[in-house]
Amino acid sequence: MDRWAYEGPQGQSLFKEIGYLLPAATRESPWPHPELEFHRYAASGIVHAAAEAGDAGARAAVGRLQAPPGGDLWTPRPAA
Repeated sequence: MDRWAYEGPQGQSLFKEIGYLLPAATRESPWPHPELEFHRYAASGIVHAAAEAGDAGARAAVGRLQAPPGGDLWTPRPAA
């Protein structure tokens, strides 16, 4: 099953989730849910994965992401 291409019954998809996270992850706008703790660097892994899966918005945002506290380790990660 290609989880990147899957759409739920109301049009839900991983790419739409990424699109929802990108403005807060790149500091274009504040996180809209103050009751939920959001760390910009926490979106780094899924945005990198979406960029590699072909999402243009994620690909454009990769350079504007905050690196995780231990550094951005995306490049040396082995593929599953």
